Order: sequence, then C-alpha cells, then structure tokens
Amino acid sequence: MKTYQNYIAGTWQLSSSGETCDSTDPATGHLVARTQSSTKDDVERAVAAARSAFHATDWAMNSHARSRALAAWANAIESKQENLAHLLSHENGKPIREARAEIASAVDALRYNSVMARNVCGRTFQPSRDAYGFLMREPVGVVGVITPWNWPVLLLLRDLAPCLAAGNAAIIKPAERTGAVTAALVELAADLGLFPPGILQLVTGKGSIVGAALVDHPDVDMIAFTGSTEIGQELMAKASRYVKKVALELGGKSPNILFADCDLERSVSTACRSVFMTSGQICMAGSRLLVEASVYEQALGLAKSYAESLRVGMPLDESTDMGPVISETQLKAILAFIEEGRRRGRVIAGGRRLSQPPYHCGHFIEPTVIADVPVDCSVVQEEIFGPVLVVEKFESEEEAIRLANATRYGLVAGIWTKDLDRAFRVARDLQAGTVWLNGYNRNYAEAESGGYKMSGLGRSRGIEGLYEFTELKHIHLTLDV
Repeated sequence: MKTYQNYIAGTWQLSSSGETCDSTDPATGHLVARTQSSTKDDVERAVAAARSAFHATDWAMNSHARSRALAAWANAIESKQENLAHLLSHENGKPIREARAEIASAVDALRYNSVMARNVCGRTFQPSRDAYGFLMREPVGVVGVITPWNWPVLLLLRDLAPCLAAGNAAIIKPAERTGAVTAALVELAADLGLFPPGILQLVTGKGSIVGAALVDHPDVDMIAFTGSTEIGQELMAKASRYVKKVALELGGKSPNILFADCDLERSVSTACRSVFMTSGQICMAGSRLLVEASVYEQALGLAKSYAESLRVGMPLDESTDMGPVISETQLKAILAFIEEGRRRGRVIAGGRRLSQPPYHCGHFIEPTVIADVPVDCSVVQEEIFGPVLVVEKFESEEEAIRLANATRYGLVAGIWTKDLDRAFRVARDLQAGTVWLNGYNRNYAEAESGGYKMSGLGRSRGIEGLYEFTELKHIHLTLDV
C-alpha cells in the first residue's frame, strides 16, 4: 500500500493539510492506496508554478520538445501497462481485460497528440493588395484538467494530451476514488525529465476544495472537465466570473435504434455490451434500446439472454465480464432506479444486488434489463450510471427519432439498419454529437467527439479537440506599396 504525493513545480510534495484520502477496492473494500487531501494553498502553489513555467520556459514555442515528451510518455506507460491495469482494476473495479484496453487507448491518445504537437497550424489570407492577415493558434495558458473515476486513464489523457500538445501548462485534479492510478501515470512522466517543472502538475483531493479552487482562480485560464451534467453546470456558472474558457463532456442517455431489417443478434449483443461494460458507468453507454415493433419481443429475448449470460466476478479474474460498481452510494442509487422501472414497467433480467460470497464485501449488482416503461419514466430520462438497459418500442421512423431525442442529453447514438438512405436520414435528425451506423462505441483519437444539449460543450479528440486548448489570434499587416 502506497501513499502518493502531489506533484508541484517539479517536486513531490505532501499536502499542506497533512491529511490523506483513502482509495478502496470496490470489489473487496480493501485499502488500495492513499493520496493527498489537498487544500486551496496547494492549488495556489500549483497555479503559481504553472504560470511561471508557461511564461519562463520555451514549452509553448517548442513543438519538437512537446512532441518528444508526449511520445516518450506513451512509451513509458506502454512498458508498464500490466502494472497500471492492475492498479486501475483494484481502484476502479473494472475487469482486468477492460483495464488493459483502457491503458492501450490512452497510449494511442498520447501518440496521436505527440504528432499533432507539430501541427498546431493557423492560416493566412490576403484581403487586398496591400494587406495580409495571419490567423495564429496560441496556447490558452494554464489549464485545470478535472477528471472522473469511471475511465480515469483514458479520459485524463484524452484531454491532457492535446492540452500539452498545444503548449499549455496543466494542473491535473483527478477524482478522489482514482487518484492513485493518476499519480502513477504522472510518476512515469516526471521520471522522463522532459516536462519543464510546472508544466505538468498533480493536485489530489476533494472536488469541493481542489476543483473549486481551480475554477475560482483568476490565473487558471481554462477548465477541461469530464463528469456529471449537474457538476458541469455548477462549474460553468462559477467559471463565468472570469469568463473562463471551459470544455465539458457531461452525461448521456444514449439510444441504439434497431430497425426490423438489421442483423438483430449482432445489434442487440453490441448494444448490451455497450451498456454493461464498466458496469454501466460510462457516459457513452447505450442505455436505451429502441426497437421496431415487429421485432420487439425477439429483441427482448436476446437482451435477456445476453444479460443473464454475463459473468459478474472479481475484477482481476480473466473470465470476469462485469465487476462491481464504484461505491455503496452508487449501488443504492442504481437500485432505486430499478425499483422505479419495476413499478412502471417490467424487469425482465437481473435487478438485484449480489450479496452472497464472494460478492458480500463489494458493490455488485446483476446486469439488468427493463422493458415497457413510458418515456417520462426516470429510467428513460436520467443517466443511471449503472448496468441497466431500458428497451422501448417504436412503430415508425418518425417515432424512433422523436423517442431518441426525448431526453435532455445528446452525447452519442447508434442506428442499426441495412437501408443506408434511412440510416443517414435518421442520423441527420438525431441530436447527438456522434452517431454510429451499424456499430457502437467506436472511438478514435483522430475523430472528434462531444455532446449536444446538456451532454457537453466543445469537442475532444481530433483536430478540433486540439484546438479547444488554443486561442485564435488575428495579426494584420499593412504593406507600404
């Protein structure tokens, strides 16, 4: 059991509070590690160091140095993939196979942005014979990167890699529950000696203290946040005090729309996999399955069979399909949603807590499928953040679109049909930042993602994800001709 420290101004430091946060295994309740319970004073030191490093070093102007540092960090993480995957499984509860995949995706994000560091490009134009315009991309400055516990490695590096590639100084504030794996990543970066002191920093602790201090600090130029819609709304309101730039990826209640002509077995299994991975604790979970009426009962049977075939078990067991949810509080919230679904519809699979050995010390719940609930039911409208699939019926293409758009969220969606004309018609009318056709949850470092409506603001990944961490400056030259 290790106690991780903050990383500020190029040195590892204890919190000024002298206190630590415990990270516990959601499968067993055992202590995994300790991290620092930081204070506003710790944030002040980190911000001062970041501001100094941003102005005093050549990090913002040296794209070759940025590229080398990010590429070397990717290699270092890859070399420790198995150790990091085990720590992630212990701390988060996700199956080890999924943890390995998360580490690999994070490495890919770093490698992509190591190349993009040398491609932060503006453009020029000539409005008249005596005038030239230069549009320059410049780093924002000091960025607070606030990350969640559900995919703590990938979602950190998805934002942090382009932030650093663009030339910014970054202060990481991880979720309390996954501060250890985040600190382990930063240790690998620090050991490289390629990041100038103050450019990459870590301050762990409570969101109400550390996160709030970053948002409220006048010398933090931008906040990149991944988390719940409710916290995102609060953060955005506080950031408005300084008209601070924000990038937000928030909640989702994402539909998979199955038309009768689709490959039903493949579409149902893919949709189920998308909602039961990470025990449903993923913003892109395909938590709603909208099925054309003529194949509705058949799809219900397939979903029930899939859910009941999954092996719920200990995260480090290679045969485990689904681990625990993160906490007792989360488990109780999920069970409350299930009871509402039971009251207003049918629970056709799962729906119960697993409490017999070996589950008795952890937060385990059965993969759950709910059917025949009205569209205004909370299990349709709210992000459950648990292994709960809601199956709904539609009669027409127009009804499918209306139902899919009937929540406050708009993160992602899937459409399943052999009719590509219909697929593109429906995709055009869906209010979602990403729409997959005959597939789901296919994400790439080079392809932008982000939300409509209350699922977020701005884009991550790709060129636009890089440019989120820049300011655009127009420099105009008038010639004496």
